[in-house]
Amino acid sequence: MKTIKRWIAALCLGFLGFCPQQVQAIDTSTFYSQATQDEFVYTLVCKMLGVRDNGYYLEIGAYHPITINNTFFFEKNYNWKGVSIDISNEFEATWHSIRKNSLIIQDATRVDYEAVLASFPKVVDYLSLDIDSHYEAVLQRIPFDKYTFKVITMEHDFYRFGDLYRKREREILSSLGYYLLCPDVNMGGDAFEDWWIHPSAFPEPVFVFLKSLNLNGKDYREMAQILRSIP
Repeated sequence: MKTIKRWIAALCLGFLGFCPQQVQAIDTSTFYSQATQDEFVYTLVCKMLGVRDNGYYLEIGAYHPITINNTFFFEKNYNWKGVSIDISNEFEATWHSIRKNSLIIQDATRVDYEAVLASFPKVVDYLSLDIDSHYEAVLQRIPFDKYTFKVITMEHDFYRFGDLYRKREREILSSLGYYLLCPDVNMGGDAFEDWWIHPSAFPEPVFVFLKSLNLNGKDYREMAQILRSIP
């Protein structure tokens, strides 16, 4: 979905005449992700678990600091702390003019994640992975033995690659105890992401409720409607 992201970002920035000074004018109810990933995390972590301020995220594959970004909502509205990583420096200057949390320009397969996460709590609210391949190499580098992530959204682009990446991602995360709450989130019929949670992060009644929602293979728009119906 990275090519689509670049097109959308260019379109939005061109039509809106975006500049950093406009950030404060954005409605605090606005979500920014390409496919409501931030709304998904907001519903589970902020609404259901009550985490507002003092949240933490790790974003691998950040792209633009606002447009179709998965973490801007949490930094802007709830002052979450976090680190974002991207291999491209295309938006580095823009990022530093808008965002206060760190951006690391580096190949995600070479990052020292223990060093990155050293100041984080052992239970992290959100892990976002969108790096167009090399997922297994990145997952193997993240110290899952020391850190638990409440929610993970992870691209696999099944519509392009079949099970080339999805199968191994699922094997790794399942072996680490994560539960695949939303398999094959899709956009217009194209399955491109899996959304995971860790059962230990949710009270048992909440976990049982989430499992009962039947979120398999939903279009992200339908997913958003289901999420909004949760009290």
